[in-house]
Parts: sequence; C-alpha cells; structure tokens
Amino acid sequence: MRNTAIVILACALMHLAHAGDPVDGTAAAPAPSVPSPAELARRALVQRVDPSIVSVTTYIKVPEGVALEGRWRVADDSPIAGYARETVSSGIVVDNAGTILCARTPLLLNGQTFSDRYDVESSVGSRFDVELLGVEPTINLAVLRVKPAPGQSLADLVPAKIGSVGDLRVGDDLYAMGDPFGAARVFAPGIVMSLPQVSCYQADLTGSLIQASMAVSPGALGGALVNRDGLVMGMIVPPPSLDADARPAPEPYVTYGMQIQTAIGVGEAIMRKRSTTSPFVGFSVLALPELKAKLRDEARFDALVKPPYGLYVEDVFTPSPAARAGVQVGDFVMEINGNKIRSVVDFQQSLYYFAGTQVPVRIFRSGKELTPMLAIEARPPSANRP
Repeated sequence: MRNTAIVILACALMHLAHAGDPVDGTAAAPAPSVPSPAELARRALVQRVDPSIVSVTTYIKVPEGVALEGRWRVADDSPIAGYARETVSSGIVVDNAGTILCARTPLLLNGQTFSDRYDVESSVGSRFDVELLGVEPTINLAVLRVKPAPGQSLADLVPAKIGSVGDLRVGDDLYAMGDPFGAARVFAPGIVMSLPQVSCYQADLTGSLIQASMAVSPGALGGALVNRDGLVMGMIVPPPSLDADARPAPEPYVTYGMQIQTAIGVGEAIMRKRSTTSPFVGFSVLALPELKAKLRDEARFDALVKPPYGLYVEDVFTPSPAARAGVQVGDFVMEINGNKIRSVVDFQQSLYYFAGTQVPVRIFRSGKELTPMLAIEARPPSANRP
C-alpha cells in the first residue's frame, strides 16, 4: 500500500506540473514580465532627454589615393565625400536655433588642430552640418551651431531642460546620457559623489566640477548628467588635466561634469566673441554664499565689511595682471569695465568680452573703493592646475 500511495502522489505532481501545457505537448509560453516602477521611470527619462542629446562627429580629410583594402566599405563610408570619421562624441542641444554644447578635445585632430568639418546626428537619425563657433581650452568646452540644409527642419533637436546644481545633494541619483555615432548609446545610472565647492574655475578646476559614481565611454564626452526629472545638471567632461590639449579617457570609477550654468554662461561669451583661448587676470572669486559656506562661521561672515554687490577675491596668482595691479585676497570685485559683477558667470563672461584689452576694475577693500587698470591676457600654462 505504501508503494501504491507514492506512485499516486508522483502522478498527481506530474499532472499539476503539466496542467498548463498545450495538448500538442509543446511548452507553454511564459507570461510577459511586468516592468517595475523603477524601469518605467528610467524608460520615461530616456524618452524625455534623448531628443536633446546628439552625436558629434569630427571628420579628417583623406588624402587622394588612400587604399580602402582591408576595410568594410559600407560600414566605414563617410557621408562627406573626401572625409573620414576621426572621432565621435556627444553634445547637448540648448536652444531652438540649434546651438550645441560639447567637449573641446574630441574636436581636435591629432590633439593639435581643429577639423574643418563636423556634423551632428539626432536621436532619430537626422544629420546636420554644424559650424564651430568657439572653444574654451581650460574647461574643455566648445560651442557648435547647426547649419540646416535648404528645407531641413530642426524639429528633431529639442532644447534640453536645464536644472540648477544648487538643488543637488551628495547621494542624489544622477544619470549620464550620451550618443556616440551609430547604434551605441550611453545611459549610466549613478549617484552624486561630490558637489562643486566653487563656481569659478580660474584657480581650482576640480573643485568646480560635479563628480558622480558611474563609468562612461569616451563617446559620452560632451553628453549630459541629468537628474531623475530629466533636468540637465552638468556636461560630461574628461578628467581634469594640466595639458589643455590632452585627451584623457573617462575614469572607470568617477565621471566629471561641468556645471551646466558654467557651460551655458561661458558658451554664450565664447560664441559671441568667437573665442578660442582662455582669458586670464590672475585671481579667482567666490560668490557670497560660497564664501559663507567656506568660512563655516556665520558670525565671521556677518562681520565682514561687504559691498552691496560683488564677488570675493579668494586667491591671486603671481605673476599675473591682478598681482601687478595690486589686487589682494579679501577684496571684492564689483565691476569690470563698467559691467556690474553680481555672479560668477558675470565675472567669467566679462573676461571673454574684454580679452586682450586693459580695463578699469572697481574694487571694494575694507570699506573703500579702488579702480585699478587690469590687463586681460591669455592664460599661461603655469596657471593650470587640475
């Protein structure tokens, strides 16, 4: 009887296991999986941001007579006759006119000269010729402008939604998004590891960057760091380097992002001036909230004699125009050539607008105002530090 019961139980279990099988003996198809809320949120994020991220291609002119033997002809074909693809990277669309912010170094040929041909491709495959409007070597920034062909629409290029770095906190979710050429995409989740300590990059480049805990490919350079709402907080840049023309690859444990307000503000200035060099006066500044945070002493901050507006001079480089003009740590810069300096972006833009000239600078020092003349020169390599 015991053996009979065991046989009956085994048969019952086999019947249950195969109860859902089709009558023809084939296995039943598994039920479709239901996406989790987190997966749905990521899908929605990609759909929101993708139209604002473009692929940026740098082309190199191919000498006549170069053989194609040993190369996949179709895969390697360039859409521009006489040119081949040299490097690919990413960019961020920032306005309806087709202005694109991207990284500078991927636009260089052999790390030294700029190409004479670039194009961008949207997330849905629309390709546009672009013009290089200006670059900033110190912070690795470039500005491109789309040149649409006759009848070509910019509808596939959607300006990014811009956020504020001031809303970020260490531990917040952050996503790296890039669009290298072809089928490749970059979508890397991470968290904020370190927030910028300063907005001014004149003396401390690393301290002005967002640092996030994800790894990205070189093709992501120039792409975006976005929060969970799809707001762009930063532009992905290479690791800081003493050599402005170096092409360091992204690091496997950290991704650096230029604050988006810096990228947009400086981008506007270099676009207007068609600038290709870094201006230099030899001092760095802090906005008042940054100064208060650095002092960590509210009473000491309140006791400082401050002007009605202006930025605190945090550091002075020697030798420099600022050192020659007598600018000191602890001064406040209020105006440059009559332009009121109310934000770090105001300060940075003024350097580009008046580069190569000598201008009056209104300084507030211990309750008194001074107006020394200050030369805005090209940044020397000795002033660079990562």
